[in-house]
Amino acid sequence: MNEKRKSGGSAVRTVTPMIPLAIALLHTAVLPSASPPNLSEVVPVVCGESVEDYMACHTEYPTGCNSTGKYDAYLNEFKNQVEWKDSTLQRWFTSQAEITELEGKLPDGLGKSNHGDFFNQLAALGEGQIYGLVGYLYSAKAEGKESSNCQLEAGTDDENVDYHIYIGFDPALADRLLNDKATPADKRTMNAKSMIVEMTPHYRARFHPEWTLAALQKQIGKQVKITGQLIVDNEHYQPSQDCGLPNHTSSCWRLTVWELHPVTDFEICESGSCDQDSTKWSPLADTADASDDTNS
Repeated sequence: MNEKRKSGGSAVRTVTPMIPLAIALLHTAVLPSASPPNLSEVVPVVCGESVEDYMACHTEYPTGCNSTGKYDAYLNEFKNQVEWKDSTLQRWFTSQAEITELEGKLPDGLGKSNHGDFFNQLAALGEGQIYGLVGYLYSAKAEGKESSNCQLEAGTDDENVDYHIYIGFDPALADRLLNDKATPADKRTMNAKSMIVEMTPHYRARFHPEWTLAALQKQIGKQVKITGQLIVDNEHYQPSQDCGLPNHTSSCWRLTVWELHPVTDFEICESGSCDQDSTKWSPLADTADASDDTNS
């Protein structure tokens, strides 16, 4: 059985003694360290020929890989974490204003590929620690090929890629999504008001094999409670993508470059409206199973 530690009402996995050996061999280096990283030791690499699936990727490549050896290796090593020195829940985010405030604190000079240069500033803002988010599930999809997952294709059941999940804070929009009444205007603008959280393939396999894209998509429009590692996905820190930038363009598609990545717990509100301390939260798999039973 996976060992859990309760933190603010949600469980964060720390140690898993009874798992298949191949899963156990997945890279589990713990970040962040107490001091800035030696960036000469965290380097991008070119993928070898043996990367057939997420297992091979995350066993052999702690920073991922791609065909050119050009990507932000330190950012990828953050994304690929599965264990933490301290899994204490730091705080809950429950509004768009809180996320916008955090975005405004990003350090000057941060770019698309220099994540490790800002270790101290980002750590002071909470990066690398476990945070919580309460909002509404707007959308979920399988991500495409990324260097963090060794440029792998999704696979038959999307097992090799991240689940890219959009969380917003507008209950009226969520209700329209839930009842299939969202307008074209809603669908054009909702991503720009969403914080993105991501379920990684190796974390799912190790701790939550019941998390599937189909299970997520059945819950669109519902209130959700999420915990995960807070990181800055600076790969998207550009005006054409990050709507949190003052000079963002009309094509931007995310509220912020802050993410919970990887997600460590994901729950659904049973009663329609819950706060983070409510007893009416159910794990994602339970609500998905109940939906399957109802429709069978």
